[in-house]
Amino acid sequence: MRVFLAIPSEPVWVDSARRLVEKLRSPLPRASWTRPESWHLTLEFLGEVDASFVERFIPAIEPAAFETVPGEIQAAPAVVFPEHRRPRVLGVGFLPSPGLESISRLAAGAQEIAGRLGHKGENRPYHAHVTFARLREPWPGSSMEEYRREVEAWPFPTWLARSCVLFESRLDAAGAVHTPLHEWTFQGGPRGVRA
Repeated sequence: MRVFLAIPSEPVWVDSARRLVEKLRSPLPRASWTRPESWHLTLEFLGEVDASFVERFIPAIEPAAFETVPGEIQAAPAVVFPEHRRPRVLGVGFLPSPGLESISRLAAGAQEIAGRLGHKGENRPYHAHVTFARLREPWPGSSMEEYRREVEAWPFPTWLARSCVLFESRLDAAGAVHTPLHEWTFQGGPRGVRA
């Protein structure tokens, strides 16, 4: 199974981001644009694992997921990976906020729990983002600047991070299909308090 833990997207946010991507597609060079139904905020990509790992991961992550405080996050900076070599991934990042801190702690916890369960993933700092496109051919610098300018000027609505989902990802001819395996609703913090 190919699985990942993520914050599911909100319909209002997706509608707004869809309009942005539609605006970007025609003036910019060719890219493999991701489908709006696949947009999410990955916390931990676990990759290829067996069913027994999933069975152990679900109860192990539950306390950390339940203790996560729901909070608002705000998309803003354009994201280009890798930054200093030939860029291959375009997306949008998120501004620092208590909500982002809360889900970043969950992402770190998920990485640590997966490691305890024997998963040998990439041990790197968490960088919250949503991927909009993948580049197979390099774009000229002017196109990169236009992408950054348009994304950073876009009035994204606030996204309320209130749960996380363990998804299975299957590749088909139209792209990745993400199937929810388990969902946890964030319940951390005193009642009525939000990050």
